[in-house]
Amino acid sequence: QRALSSSRLLEGRYPLNDRPDNRPGLGAVLPNVDLTEDFSEEDMEVIRQASHEAGGILVFPNQNKLDTPKQIQFARKFGIIEPHAVANSTVSNCPECLEIIREPQANVVFGENWHSDNSFMEQTCSYSILRGTDVMPKRGSNDTLFSSTEAAFDALSPTMQNLLYGLKAYHSAGKAYGVKTGRATNTRAAMEATGKMRFNDHAPILKKDFLHPVITVHPDTGRKSIFVSPTFTTRIDGMTREESDMLLGFLYEHIAKPEFCARVSWSKYQVTMWDNRSLSHKGVADDVSERRIVHRVSLRGSRPRSVFDIGEPETVPYEEVDYSHPTQPAT
Repeated sequence: QRALSSSRLLEGRYPLNDRPDNRPGLGAVLPNVDLTEDFSEEDMEVIRQASHEAGGILVFPNQNKLDTPKQIQFARKFGIIEPHAVANSTVSNCPECLEIIREPQANVVFGENWHSDNSFMEQTCSYSILRGTDVMPKRGSNDTLFSSTEAAFDALSPTMQNLLYGLKAYHSAGKAYGVKTGRATNTRAAMEATGKMRFNDHAPILKKDFLHPVITVHPDTGRKSIFVSPTFTTRIDGMTREESDMLLGFLYEHIAKPEFCARVSWSKYQVTMWDNRSLSHKGVADDVSERRIVHRVSLRGSRPRSVFDIGEPETVPYEEVDYSHPTQPAT
């Protein structure tokens, strides 16, 4: 097998962000890759390994020749594409692609809180591939913020790590899209405000939650990661609501610490690919004066595994939970 460092795909590779201590940062830019190319399996392995080395973030600038069908063609080389579970595609003849639209002066933004894509599914998302179209704001605004949930785990004390190993948490599409709370969330409101993105009220995933380990193990690298988010996680199994809220609140604040984070700025025709098994991310709504359209394709991963490899996630029935009372005992 060709050495990773010698691949033509990595020519000109540079770090996304330079660290003041000269240690490798989170993310890498591959400026000389043409994603419309017919990649070999060896090429795809180079890209996967480059992603692992970069902590899960790869940026491919200047993909002017990449349209939506070719974006899907590239994504398929990583596995099975997972269409969005509650949003209907608005891209003609491309049901696998989610078109995310932000209208000028929109006061809510799709995905503006921390999350890992599709964590509410039984088989969660491996890679997400997001492409900037020709309708993008000026560079330096509306960035995407990423956190290495692997680095965040590594920074925990051994005592906290051991406490978290045996815990599971519920992940809910119903929470994220306002079905369970009875209150419109920003993610759903952002969809409905576009006039084009369509929310599917009858999506089966809205009626069930999944239990996933709080600490997951990456199937390829073996690295451990904190797998909870304020967008999709509702509570930790086996705890009272108060206990769960306290622990989740600590983890959410911990993941968001600047030392674990990197920021991706956007340009027209830029593609960013990230590994949801290693990262959490959020959109930054710092300037909403311009229209923004991006196209996302997500890859189906596997069932998240814990350090104990304790089996398949459990499906639980839809439950009514009043989230306005944080001390409500979990049932």
